[in-house]
Amino acid sequence: METAQLAIEYTLLCKDRKLSIEILVKKIESLGLSCSKIEHQAKGICIDLSEEIGFYLFLFDVGNYPYNSWETTFLTEDFTFERTLQFRMDKGYFDIEKRYGVMLRILFDLTEELNEEAILVWCGGEEMCFFREDKPVLLNNESGIWSRACFQDVIADRAVCYR
Repeated sequence: METAQLAIEYTLLCKDRKLSIEILVKKIESLGLSCSKIEHQAKGICIDLSEEIGFYLFLFDVGNYPYNSWETTFLTEDFTFERTLQFRMDKGYFDIEKRYGVMLRILFDLTEELNEEAILVWCGGEEMCFFREDKPVLLNNESGIWSRACFQDVIADRAVCYR
């Protein structure tokens, strides 16, 4: 599948392999989107939602240490992860707020349902939030990103705190 050259990426680094292809597809379809364009790749899948919502989703298993280690500001030790969920967004998509709302809904719902420990990282390396097992989501708002209306709508009824 071909992606746009100018893209914004958000990557969820998942500690465990709780998130499966089946669970991801079920969540996407529960939001009224179609998963009819799935491409199987060597270590995962790509779901093309570019026409519907302006992004591609990649779910991949990662390699071993040190390739699965992230030096995080949320913890004193490095965060190791086994799976990544990446959102590659086309900058040209017209309804930016809707797109971000869908992305965040997928992320927050899945991590909550799976009780998954994970870190959301923006393509510039900025850590946006830390999903913790049985604890409120820890948000990094240094850049003010969580103050945006489309982000506030998703976190309004969720257990979150700011670091």
